[in-house]
Amino acid sequence: MNRLVSMTTVASILTIGCASGPSTAPLPADLAIVAPDSAVPADVRALSGKWSGKWRGLAGGQQQETLLVVERIGGKEATVVYSQGDHSRFRSLYHRATAKVEPGMLTFSIALRDGPAVYTYRLQPDGSLDAKMEYRGFNAVSTLKRAT
Repeated sequence: MNRLVSMTTVASILTIGCASGPSTAPLPADLAIVAPDSAVPADVRALSGKWSGKWRGLAGGQQQETLLVVERIGGKEATVVYSQGDHSRFRSLYHRATAKVEPGMLTFSIALRDGPAVYTYRLQPDGSLDAKMEYRGFNAVSTLKRAT
């Protein structure tokens, strides 16, 4: 009986240890998603909302949590909040930016200490966003899903 209890306890601890913890990607307190006008094309309206994923291709094979919140879309521009979580080499942060909008795609840059980081997000047929980040000759990629 003791052996069964201890194996169950170990399995529970391992399961808890594998569960996702709370998000380390910060967001501003004044975050507000405004639904796009119905006149906005469907492939642009589909970009609105909160998206989450993990950057791949980082140093040491690590992944880093990332969030994209498309707050407003109008015409050829969108207001977005980019956020990244904790990582051993990069600090967590968020930035609000103005993105260039094309059918099914958003592009923006953020001025970082050592130069600009350029972000491109493309809507995929399955409803996900393919993301690419370019910074000082370095590229990372992610697939973002709608977040709640």
